[in-house]
Amino acid sequence: MEVDVAVLGGGPGGYIAAIRAAQRGARVACIERAPELGGTCLRIGCIPTKAWVQTAFTLKQAEETFEKLGVRFDGLHLEFAKVNAWKAAVVKQMTQGVAFLFKTNSVEWIKGTGTFKDANTIGVEGSEDVSFESAIIATGSFPLRTPIQRLESDCCVDSEGLLAQTEVPKRLVILGGGIIGCEFASI
Repeated sequence: MEVDVAVLGGGPGGYIAAIRAAQRGARVACIERAPELGGTCLRIGCIPTKAWVQTAFTLKQAEETFEKLGVRFDGLHLEFAKVNAWKAAVVKQMTQGVAFLFKTNSVEWIKGTGTFKDANTIGVEGSEDVSFESAIIATGSFPLRTPIQRLESDCCVDSEGLLAQTEVPKRLVILGGGIIGCEFASI
């Protein structure tokens, strides 16, 4: 496949660059190995976490406010499977929105892992090579694992692993006081 602009990575940097280049008249292909567009934030970070934040906020509001307003629930409980289904629906809507923007702006989404073969070609695992005049590298980043003994234990998960839980943990220790750690602690 030959394009004017090849974008390696379909996260927020990549998909916005791809759409903008297409809007300016370029033939564009975006190579993304994840099953959906949107990057970490849309798929396994900010958006699913915010869905949990909304659920936690609503539950806390019910506990603290409703009785003051004369509203009483007997047996208020959390159905975590439904919480996760709602979280997944929010993520699906957002990632499908990016795919829709690709379609409406004529950006070709190539699913697979891309690697540079030379200065003007990206090879894509399981697909044809992409030849380009210009390339944008928007592959994102990943967290570094802290070198702590036994951190590779089955009982230790990162934020992606925590978002994949199917039951609310009975106990939880959060390592790290950055935005992700604070957000999970508040949930």
